[in-house]
Amino acid sequence: MHDTKYHRIVILAVCLTMAAGALLFAQQSPPAEGDETQLLAVLQSDAPLFEKAKACQRLAVVGTRKSVPVLAKFLDDPKMAHYARTGLEAIPGPSVDDALRDAMGRLQGRLLGGVVGSIGMRRDVKAVDGLTDLLGSSDASVAAAAAWALGRIATPDAINALRKSLDGSASLQVAAADACLSVADRFTAQGKLSEAGALYDALRKAELPKHIEIAALLGSLRTQEATRLRLLSGCLAAKDEDRFRVALSAAHELPGEEVTAALVAQFSKLDKVSAPRQAQIISVLGDRGDAAALPVVLEAAKSGSEDVRLSAIRVLAKLGDASVVPVLLEAALHGEGEAAAAAREGLADLSVEGLDTALVAALAENTGSSLLAVVELVGRRGIGSAAGTLSKLADSDDEPLRTAAIRALGVTVGLDELSALIDRLVDPKTPDVAVTAKEALTKACLRMPDRDACAAKLLDRMTGTAAVQGDLLDLLGVVGGAKALQGVATAARGGSDEIQDAATRVLGQWTSPDVAPVLLDLAEKAGPLKYRVRCLRGYIRIIRQFGLPAEERLAMCRKALAAAGRDQEKRLVLDAVTRIASPAALALVEAHLADAELREAAIAAAILIAEKIVDTEPAAVAAAMAKAVKSTDADVAAQAKTLLRRANRKLGEN
Repeated sequence: MHDTKYHRIVILAVCLTMAAGALLFAQQSPPAEGDETQLLAVLQSDAPLFEKAKACQRLAVVGTRKSVPVLAKFLDDPKMAHYARTGLEAIPGPSVDDALRDAMGRLQGRLLGGVVGSIGMRRDVKAVDGLTDLLGSSDASVAAAAAWALGRIATPDAINALRKSLDGSASLQVAAADACLSVADRFTAQGKLSEAGALYDALRKAELPKHIEIAALLGSLRTQEATRLRLLSGCLAAKDEDRFRVALSAAHELPGEEVTAALVAQFSKLDKVSAPRQAQIISVLGDRGDAAALPVVLEAAKSGSEDVRLSAIRVLAKLGDASVVPVLLEAALHGEGEAAAAAREGLADLSVEGLDTALVAALAENTGSSLLAVVELVGRRGIGSAAGTLSKLADSDDEPLRTAAIRALGVTVGLDELSALIDRLVDPKTPDVAVTAKEALTKACLRMPDRDACAAKLLDRMTGTAAVQGDLLDLLGVVGGAKALQGVATAARGGSDEIQDAATRVLGQWTSPDVAPVLLDLAEKAGPLKYRVRCLRGYIRIIRQFGLPAEERLAMCRKALAAAGRDQEKRLVLDAVTRIASPAALALVEAHLADAELREAAIAAAILIAEKIVDTEPAAVAAAMAKAVKSTDADVAAQAKTLLRRANRKLGEN
C-alpha cells in the first residue's frame, strides 16, 4: 500500500511539473512575429529567458527540421527544457524523434521524464526498446513516464513490455496498469475487441488495486462476447458488492435476451436476505425494457418484500402490457406509501388498451380514499367518457372528493358537458366550489376546439352577480375569438361599475391584436377616466407587443396620440413610435418637439429613430436633429448633434 501511495505521489509531481510549464505558456503574451531564422537567432543569443520561451512557442508553429538541432541543445537545460520540448513536439519529421531518443540516452531525473513524455506524445515506435529499458529505472517518476509513453505508442512490443511490468515491482504496477487500461479502452473504441479483451484479462489476473480490477472487469464484460454470460453471472452471484455493481452497470448497456435471462436467473436465486439486490436487479430489468422480464417483475410486484415490490411497481409501467393493469390498480387503490404513489404514477403514463375502461369502471366500484385515487387518475389521463360520473361526484359532500372531481372535469369535459362546470361556477354550493370550478373551466376553455361555441355557453350565463359575471369575463378572455371579444366589449360599454372594471381589465390583457379597435373606441368613449386610460394603455400595448405592419402601427400611434388626454399616455405612444424605423415615424415624433411637457420624450424618441435611418434617410434625420438641437440644452443634445453631423456628411457624399 505504501509503494502504491508513493507511486501516485510521483506521478502527481510529474504531472504538476508539466502543467506548470503549460500554465506559464498560457499566461504569456503571444510570441513575437518573425520567421524561423529570426527565432533561432533569439535562441542562440543572450536574450532573456522569457524571449527565448516565446521563440520556442512560435517555433512550434513555424519550425522545420532546421530548428531541431538548436532546440535539442536546450533539452539538457533545466530552465529551457520544457520550452524546447514544446517546440520540438510539434515539428514534423524523423529528425525530432532522433533528437529525443538521443537525449533519452543521456539525461536523468526530471529532464529525462520530460523527454520520455514528448516521445510518448509523438508515438515514436523506434523508442520502444529504450522505453522498455526505462521501465526498470530506479527513478519511479522516469519509470512511470516510460509506462505512459509505451501506452501511447501501443505497438505489440510496447504492450508486451507493459504486461510484463504488471508482475514487477509495486512502484511500477499501477503505472503499467493505468497504461494498459488506456490502451484497452482505446482499442475498444476502435472496435478492436479481441485485443482489448486480452488486455483486460491480463489486468484482472494481476494483483492490482481494487479500482483497476473493477475497471478491467467492466472492460471484459463489454468486449468478450464468448465468455460474457459466464462472467456476468459470476459477478451477479459474487458476495463482493463492487463486482455485483459492475455487473449491473454492464447489464444496463449490453444487448441481448441472454443478458436479461441471466438477470432473471440470478433474481430467482436470491433469498429474502438479498432483497436489496433483488430490487436493484428489477430496476435494471426495467431500464433494459425487455418484455421477457415481465413475468418475474409481475410476480415481484405481488409478493416481494417492500423494497422489491416498490422497484417492481416502478418497472411495470416501462415493461407493461394489459397484464399489468390489475396489479397496478390494486397497488394504486389499496396500497400504501411509496408503492401506492408509484403505482399511480405508472398508471397515469401507461399506454395500454383497456386501462381507461378499467378506470371508468373503478369509479363505480370504489369508495373513500380508493375512489379519490381513481378520480385523480381519471383526471390525469383526461378520460372523456368519465365526465358524466365525475359530474355526479362533483356534488359530493366529501370536500376532497368533490374538489378532485371538479378538477378532473376540467380536463375531461367536452363542449356538450361544459355546462356542468359553468353551473358550479354560477351557482356554487360552497365558496370553494366556485374557486375550483373557475380553475377547471380555465383548463376546459383552453381545450375547446370551437372558441365561438365555447364563448356562447359562457355568455348565456352572464346574468348572475357582478362577481360571477367578472369570473365569466375572465374566462372569455381565456377563450378569445370574435364572439368572446364582442361579449366582453358589450360588457365594457354598459352595466355596473364592477362589470366595466372587470371587462376593461380583460380587454387590456387580450392576447390577440383584433382587440385594438375595441380598445380605441372605449378609450375615446368610455365613461370614467380610469377605464379610458386603461383601454388606451391596452391599445398602446398592442402597438408595442404585436408584429403588425409598420404602416398599420404608425396609423395606430397617430390615433393613440389623438385619443390621449394625458401626457403620461402620450409619452408611452412616443416610445412605441421608436419601434418604427421610417421618416414618417420621425416626423410624428418631431411634431412634439415644441411641446414643453413632451419635449424631452420626443427628443429621445427622435434620436432612437434617427440612429436607425441616418444612413438611408439623411435628409429627414438632418431636419429633425436640427430642430432637436435647438429644442434642448440637455445631455441628449450631444447625441442629436452627432447624428446631425452624420446626416450632413451622408448628404455631402450624395
